[in-house]
Amino acid sequence: MNKGHKKFSIFLTVTIFFVTIHNLMSQENIIELRSKYNSLDKFWVGTFEVGLSMPFSDFQTPSVGYIGKAGLEYYFPSQSFLTFGLRLHGSYGELKGESNTGRLSGDGTLRRLVKTFNTPFVLLEPSFTIALGKGRFIPYLAVGADYFLAFIPLENNSYSLFTNSKRSPFLTFSGEFGIRTFIHKDFSYNISVKYFKGAIDEFDGFVSRKNDSFITITTGISMHLFRKERIR
Repeated sequence: MNKGHKKFSIFLTVTIFFVTIHNLMSQENIIELRSKYNSLDKFWVGTFEVGLSMPFSDFQTPSVGYIGKAGLEYYFPSQSFLTFGLRLHGSYGELKGESNTGRLSGDGTLRRLVKTFNTPFVLLEPSFTIALGKGRFIPYLAVGADYFLAFIPLENNSYSLFTNSKRSPFLTFSGEFGIRTFIHKDFSYNISVKYFKGAIDEFDGFVSRKNDSFITITTGISMHLFRKERIR
């Protein structure tokens, strides 16, 4: 064997040795993730959803309203079955209801018998969320503090029910259950049900001993950003 072949053999042996060592070390760092939602690093989620609202109020028959929301979510690194996150959502919607006999609603000179109400609202919600599940389907639970920036109780013909039509902001709480289905590595289709705890009794313009609460059903798309994962 000449010197050129000998040097090439030594070079090839050393190269194979270091490549093998590198591969063995890399294998130790490969982590099998239990869920498609889990990540080896923090990541963000942008969510856009629309849906329906339905109140529980003093009016006999709840009517279906609408709601739209958008927000940003932050999730912490996870290698387990659970992934924890924080989120901030903003929503705009309306609540509607009917009463066959009518309700004496409003205040002052605006107080009158009302058979329908329609209350638009704007709210901001910081919340804590837990995502679970495996593969494409990711159930999640969220608990939030909901700050109603503005709401205006109206009769169905848009006449205000209160002398001061824009009511004072207030804080309440909500619980949400949803399922996210991955339709792409970075996109999911969502559906969720959410309950807003009653903290006031002014949504319907009729004040009694029963606070007004409501539920929403929403669906939409989420974009999962900067998610770093490695599957064995």
